[in-house]
Amino acid sequence: MTPGRTVGELAEATGLSVRVLRHWDERGVVSPSRTPAGHRLYSADDVVRLHRAITLRALGLRLDQVAALLDGTDPDPAATLRAHLAGVDADLRRRRTVRDRLAEVLASPSDDVLSTVIREMTMVGSYVHGYHETEATRLRDQAATLADLLHDGVAFPDGAHVLEPGCGVGAQTVVLAARSPGARFTAIDLEPGQVGATRARVEAAGIADRVEVRQGDVHDPPGPVDHVVVFFLLEHLPRPDEALRALRGVLRPGGTITVVEGDHGATAFHPDSADARAVITCQEVLQRQAGGDAGIGRRLHPLLADAGFDDVAVVPRTAHAHAGRPDLADSLVRRTFTAMVAGVREPAVAAGLITPERFDAGVRDLLRTTEPGGTFSYTFFRATGTIRAYPSRASSALLDEVADEAAR
Repeated sequence: MTPGRTVGELAEATGLSVRVLRHWDERGVVSPSRTPAGHRLYSADDVVRLHRAITLRALGLRLDQVAALLDGTDPDPAATLRAHLAGVDADLRRRRTVRDRLAEVLASPSDDVLSTVIREMTMVGSYVHGYHETEATRLRDQAATLADLLHDGVAFPDGAHVLEPGCGVGAQTVVLAARSPGARFTAIDLEPGQVGATRARVEAAGIADRVEVRQGDVHDPPGPVDHVVVFFLLEHLPRPDEALRALRGVLRPGGTITVVEGDHGATAFHPDSADARAVITCQEVLQRQAGGDAGIGRRLHPLLADAGFDDVAVVPRTAHAHAGRPDLADSLVRRTFTAMVAGVREPAVAAGLITPERFDAGVRDLLRTTEPGGTFSYTFFRATGTIRAYPSRASSALLDEVADEAAR
């Protein structure tokens, strides 16, 4: 009797193809012994491992993750599974956004339904700026350019634990940590590539001893923490209110939240240009189709208040580039804002929002504002809120009422 099962027998028993089983062997997921003739032979232990691998793979885990979990080489299996769950939740939210938007578009179909769907759904469920190196460079330039404008007065006491969700490439993370050298930070992002980029940036800055970087979802943030800082994240979320309530849930009493977002509607420039404004509108439309809001800055006060934060305050911070600030004209207008809107050229044209010729003309007109005689202004909004250490008078009365009811 053969002391094992062949690859063909297991393929028939499990429903996996022989090709898949061979691939799993090559990836170290399940590597059986070999007969003298070189054929794979699965022992009883191999079969048990295979069924465990099938279970983990059905959860959506990558093959390298499955192998590490089964080999016992994953240093923190619970963290791996929690991160995977966060990814599943995020995917469900993206799918819900796609489903709701598609249903909305198809509820009023046009004669050319395909063109309508392409136009209205080009960026649905996507990150409008992408994850390429050009965008990473733009984010780093933006952080360096706006550090004093956006971070002035933002500092945390020694020993405080600060959470930064949606850390991206770590552009804001290193600025925050540098301005609060005695605080401890946890930076999270849903995308593994962004986590790796932030971790590398933190290590290069020499602050890895007090800045932990890990994969995580703003809708399921780690905690408790003393403070939360959010930079340019809410504008990309289909339901920013849900994220804010989740963040409020991990703040300790007396904790604070600081949110910084832009607002494309607060853009002003000279010489004015209809083509330039059309390009900006393309970026706004695509971001809205992706589930975000490029004009969210004006909504920060009601968003934080509705999420239950106390003492909500919003301060506008305007950057104004002109002939007397050629450095700002280059960094803000050329390398930050124009680079951002220019990055949506292909999807905007593909969606039929604009012609290539008009898009290119609009970008040229935006760059014209950096030349002599040109000006450019953009307003950011910085919102703060707290979790009061002691309940308000109304909250105290409600608690007393609940206690009295319980006593009866």
